[in-house]
Amino acid sequence: MRFFITGIGGFVGCHLAELLLTAGHRVGGTVTGRADRPALRALAARHPNFDPAALAVAEVGNSAALEHALTAARPDGVFHLAGIAFAPRAETHADHAFAVNVLGAINVLEAVARVCPEARTLVVTSSDVYGVTDDCRQPIGEDAPLRPIGVYGLSKAAADMAAFRHWWMRRLPVVRVRAFNHTGPGQSPDFVCSDFARQIARIAVGGAEPVMHVGNLEVERDFSDVRDIVRGYLLLWERGEPGAAYNLCSGRATRVAHVLESLIAASGTPVEVVTDPHRKRGREIETIVGSAARARALGWSPTIPLARTLEDLYCDWRTRIEPSQKLP
Repeated sequence: MRFFITGIGGFVGCHLAELLLTAGHRVGGTVTGRADRPALRALAARHPNFDPAALAVAEVGNSAALEHALTAARPDGVFHLAGIAFAPRAETHADHAFAVNVLGAINVLEAVARVCPEARTLVVTSSDVYGVTDDCRQPIGEDAPLRPIGVYGLSKAAADMAAFRHWWMRRLPVVRVRAFNHTGPGQSPDFVCSDFARQIARIAVGGAEPVMHVGNLEVERDFSDVRDIVRGYLLLWERGEPGAAYNLCSGRATRVAHVLESLIAASGTPVEVVTDPHRKRGREIETIVGSAARARALGWSPTIPLARTLEDLYCDWRTRIEPSQKLP
């Protein structure tokens, strides 16, 4: 089959492309900036039928470019992943976040409707769409009200509703997925697990003093492995009900302090942990944990333990940190 991934060059996009290529599918999509980034070159090295040069360099705000790319690709399925994914960045640049996350999603859906309306489309949003939930609603199911509290969550909730509207009004076969926190090899250090792993890897190779700088370690989040999440995307693309929303999550709350402890243990590197007030966000939700009962009913379940995810993440950062980065 032929698949088209917006944001294929990103952290999750590369993992999804890997899954699809390994299964023998043809994969294309869009990237922003340059298409010859290292992760895509590595994909091409493992999968000779994948050519990064054939990817469309297109912003999701460019309707004409999207239509041209979809026309050339003639996909059977579309995965819309492109967007602003880092919540603090969205908060700082709200106009850009809404332009990319909301109008970008609408542009993709409209382009699909015009070019390949029969292509099943999966639109990925976020657990941040739920925002503040009552304790009695934990774990959070898909029927919980959407009460986002930040720009990122608000923009993703709007994208979620745009996807629903295109199913209702245009009868596009669109499935919505609300992914909870996920991590793994290749993730940007903007995100907490990868930030910790990078700091520890730098310390381990002698590139930094043995001091960890952290924010709030007491919050609890629902962490999954990105490789489990992309398996969920494919299964929900195949079996999800158009118009419906599905959570993908582990169903377990993990303290961020436990993540840090696990990464330190995986590295075998002694460190001092220092709380940095600048790393703390404003008012935070203490605990977020989801229910993936709908996805589980269709046959998905996470299989990779968090300890292995964090170990793989740390090992990935050890390969990314150059020994030459040692302190003088």
